[in-house]
Amino acid sequence: MKITYKFATGEATTIEVSDEIGEILIDLDRKEYNVNHKETRRHTSLDGLDFEGKLFADDIDIPHLLEQKETVQMVRAAVEQLKPKQRDLIYALYLSDKPVSQAEYGRQLGIAETSVQQNARRTKQALKEILEKV
Repeated sequence: MKITYKFATGEATTIEVSDEIGEILIDLDRKEYNVNHKETRRHTSLDGLDFEGKLFADDIDIPHLLEQKETVQMVRAAVEQLKPKQRDLIYALYLSDKPVSQAEYGRQLGIAETSVQQNARRTKQALKEILEKV
């Protein structure tokens, strides 16, 4: 059986091998292809995707992003105006890198989950009132 090997430089060489070795090489090539295909078949560039006639990468709305950033700054400033316990609750439940559930927050403070729910509701209302003044 003749096997053609293509080097990375583009040069190709054909050699004669036994049928047994040839079958092994063909099987290895097939396995290599399958592994490469398995690894790359789910990789897709979002830049190349076309959705409803628009490219995702071209859809960046800079004014909207700036507005979101300003909103985040306003919310953070409003949170700083809350009472310390309310501020701690907001950070723990929503703004932390690892937010906790209301049940977990209650366990940490040694209070009932229903108390945390009630405090969260009151804190959100206080935050809403602060933001309405802005």
